[in-house]
Amino acid sequence: MNPSVDILIIDDNELQLNYMAELLQSHGYKTQTLQQGAQAIEVIGQIQPKLIILDIMMPGIDGFTILKQIRDEQNIKSIPVIIYTGKAYQVDKKKALALGANSFLAKPVKGAVIIEEVKKYL
Repeated sequence: MNPSVDILIIDDNELQLNYMAELLQSHGYKTQTLQQGAQAIEVIGQIQPKLIILDIMMPGIDGFTILKQIRDEQNIKSIPVIIYTGKAYQVDKKKALALGANSFLAKPVKGAVIIEEVKKYL
């Protein structure tokens, strides 16, 4: 049996992905990472993470589209989603929250802030 995944991190930027995974693992969370948005819904359905950290700007399927797909899928729609993005404009924050994001963090964010945000949901 696979150990349950606490947090799925979806970001096309490998440096950001590794930073986030290491930060969360150092606080005791089990993480899985995904660099492609295309298979996000399938992976989320398979692993059923307790929390998703999602970037907006990705090639192919962007974070807004993935977020909408998550909220449209019955078996995964209740999973909390934290948007973690370099798109720090108010219009992007409003759109993310309207689509069902639980939180919106604009990069760069201090590790302590990320951990505090994660603790709200786990």
